[in-house]
Amino acid sequence: MLLAMSQTSAIAVPDRSAPPPAPAPVPSPAPAGGEANSRNSGSPENGRAPAAVCVFQTRGDYVHISGSAFEASGHGWWVNGNCNATLAIVTVQLQQYYADGSWRNAGTAGTATVRSGGGAGNRATGRGVCTSGSLTGWRSVVDVDLVGLADDPGKLYTPGQNIYCRR
Repeated sequence: MLLAMSQTSAIAVPDRSAPPPAPAPVPSPAPAGGEANSRNSGSPENGRAPAAVCVFQTRGDYVHISGSAFEASGHGWWVNGNCNATLAIVTVQLQQYYADGSWRNAGTAGTATVRSGGGAGNRATGRGVCTSGSLTGWRSVVDVDLVGLADDPGKLYTPGQNIYCRR
């Protein structure tokens, strides 16, 4: 005796009650506003008496398109207040703003050992090559580590700038 069986194919029907998957975040213009925090000091946790604490300022400029290449550029430096230090290691990391509200590292961090004051040759430069001219939010994160002295882990986050450069 032969039994006949029918076969049917199963077709998945999308669940219409679930929201569609979110697209992957992409670089975007940054929201307006934002203050930069630029004061740092020696940390009392480093075992020194409060009288041994020194004060300096971490400084950075707005991220901009470099005058010499199609790339985002940001500089960082320090200004000595009363520290017994003549040099600091300054690191600048550029960040790009994304549509999901996050800032993500972009480009190459720049590090330099510099004297207080800033100016050409006395600052560190972070760079990020532009792969398109789309309007995108950029900022930099500047870290200053005094040579020979303990200091706090504070960093300067420059205010976001929208420039026509996307990485």
